[in-house]
Amino acid sequence: MNPKLIFLTLAALSLILFLRLTFYFANFQPYPEGYNISFETRVSSQPKVSSRGQQVNLVLPNSQRVSVKFVLNPEISYGDRLKIEGKLKYFEAENGNRILTMIYPEFEVIEKGMESNLMLKVREDIINLFNSSLNPKFSSLILGITFGIKQEIPQDFHDSLEKTGLLHVIAASGMNITMVGGFLMSLFALFLKRQIALVLTILGIFFYAFMAGFEPSIVRASIMGILVFSAQLTGRQSSSFLGLFIAAFIMLFKSPGLIYDIGFQLSFMATLGLIYFRPLFFVNKRLKKMIDRSFIGEDLVTTISAQIFTLPILLVNFGSYSIISIIVNALVLWTVPIIMVIGGISAFAGLIFDPLGYILSYLSIPFLIYFEKTVELFSGSGGGVNLTELPGLLIAGYYLILASVVVYAGRKE
Repeated sequence: MNPKLIFLTLAALSLILFLRLTFYFANFQPYPEGYNISFETRVSSQPKVSSRGQQVNLVLPNSQRVSVKFVLNPEISYGDRLKIEGKLKYFEAENGNRILTMIYPEFEVIEKGMESNLMLKVREDIINLFNSSLNPKFSSLILGITFGIKQEIPQDFHDSLEKTGLLHVIAASGMNITMVGGFLMSLFALFLKRQIALVLTILGIFFYAFMAGFEPSIVRASIMGILVFSAQLTGRQSSSFLGLFIAAFIMLFKSPGLIYDIGFQLSFMATLGLIYFRPLFFVNKRLKKMIDRSFIGEDLVTTISAQIFTLPILLVNFGSYSIISIIVNALVLWTVPIIMVIGGISAFAGLIFDPLGYILSYLSIPFLIYFEKTVELFSGSGGGVNLTELPGLLIAGYYLILASVVVYAGRKE
């Protein structure tokens, strides 16, 4: 594609997006603390259900996002349209971010979504299958990875996942899409031609999004991942970046508030890392041979590239970062698609004949044990970086250095 045409396209889209964001934020009015509100909205992700109630993130009329905790009954699900009335309250997180919440508001389901009673029953049967065949720790892990079903997991295991930087795996996050795509690509490339491997990787990402329930964060990450892997068929970084930019442009033009969404930021920057930083590891012939011969080489490169580009976002939003998460991610990454495939086959078989589903689910136990023991082994090793504040100039300087490294290495190549 002509470089001048790419530049003009990017410049025009950037100007349009700048005007859209400027107009949006100039007219944006946040809701004050204690504001009583009545509104209707649609549930865009499957609620997290625990003994304390149902929790889900919703969008208010002014496009603000709010974390809402409902009572257990009536049960709500993805796609439902709700009428809600209650008081808004701001909660200050440990990192200083103010999160808008609603606690046990009055509500009613005025329209059921795409998930019919049959679909709800299927979901319940899948949950019961794994809860019956596996212990709570393994059940929550396989349900989270395979279907994006947010089961309540044991607190000690949750803490271990947080310390090792692996919560994104159990939550079926956008970062997981990036790493699973990299793993599938390296796996298929061992046996197939590059073009066929890329096509199968794209199909694998789509399949993963389907299994995760097409939640908005997963759909956004999948679109970005698929665009990048599709552009690799042409072998041009410029095509990959243009595709990523257009995807981000469409998302932000439709919902400007996404610019503050952590999932969107992580997905965009992780994908950018795959486009520009990952190829640098293959410039040196000796290093390329080492990566190709190593069992986890491709996974490690993919993980490092994604996490280097997302490091400031993780520090700003969570106040801490586990340095060892790069190692742990690489060590357990290869189990994710295996667990996903076993989980999907087991669930499908279990819907037809329960005992068969139970038997097949046992095949996942060795991989789940490996995942658990690896996480627990590294969770007590420390290596965390804790920050109370990260200056904007430091973030800008970090990304300028990254850009300089990419440009210098590209010219040298």
